[in-house]
Amino acid sequence: MRKRIKTVFLISIFIIFSIIYTAPGYAQCYGSLNLPADYFKYDYLVRLCVHFGDLSDLPGDVICSRTLQEGESLVEVPVYFFNARDGIIGVRFAVESFDSIASFSPQNGFSIIQSSKERDQAGYYRMNIKAEKGDPLCGPALIGYAYIVRSEGSDPVWVNIEENSTYGGIYATDRYGNVHYAFSPRHGGYVGSDFLYTCQEPICEEPNLPVLDLVAEPGYANSVKLTWTAGGGDHTIIRYSTDHFPVGYEDGLSLVNIESSPGEIKQVSHVDPPSDIVIYYTAFSVSSVSGEVIRNSFVDCGATDTTFFSKPIATETTSWGALKSKMK
Repeated sequence: MRKRIKTVFLISIFIIFSIIYTAPGYAQCYGSLNLPADYFKYDYLVRLCVHFGDLSDLPGDVICSRTLQEGESLVEVPVYFFNARDGIIGVRFAVESFDSIASFSPQNGFSIIQSSKERDQAGYYRMNIKAEKGDPLCGPALIGYAYIVRSEGSDPVWVNIEENSTYGGIYATDRYGNVHYAFSPRHGGYVGSDFLYTCQEPICEEPNLPVLDLVAEPGYANSVKLTWTAGGGDHTIIRYSTDHFPVGYEDGLSLVNIESSPGEIKQVSHVDPPSDIVIYYTAFSVSSVSGEVIRNSFVDCGATDTTFFSKPIATETTSWGALKSKMK
């Protein structure tokens, strides 16, 4: 009976996904809702996902399945967030599974403010979670681990990230108190091998891979040299400030907005930069059309580096004899 219910459920999800995916004009893709880009009035979407791979794989490649270990009964399922440009201090979501959910262990400074458990008429278990932290955390980062009690002989164990039915919606809160809509880019995660359906591909394109290896160092004459490896977009934007790392492509002062290809090594010079003070640089990978940044194309935080710049003292080379003659 359990197998039949799960099969019907999977086929239904596949049909729904196919309908949504083929729907025209979804513009900015707000989850599976097929809504216009400005519906939520938010700048960006925070992604939540089950991810069994390395942190470096986000957001490029969400690995949402793995093999069940022999004798494994309590399954640890990592839940991550990404695409949070300004960092987040709170998140609200639910973990759903056919198997019983034992607990959720927050990580990275998050604390569970409220939680509740329920079971719906279809027999699915759900744990509603509201977690917060004191200072903003930039992603990709681990929110915590859901611990699923594996039913005897069950394969696979599956987990979905869903809306929080007790506290409402699926949201993330940034450092300024703004609420951002969130969704899972893929249909949960699976632990095991005997299943018909693995990972649903994103309905819309995921954010760009980030800029890597940004280095700021003294350059020739009165300049700072910056080098980096371009991210997944078609442009790199570098912003700077003298008191903080710019957190968005409109924060701080503009240094450059330059065409770039993924993986390309790029270099620019910051000519006549602020002197005798620490300069904070952030590089963002963006996609743009006619110079306008496509919303939702950037990634978390960007690449950062600092340098302390002092203007060189002008000198003139002369001989001791010439110098003495000037002193007469």
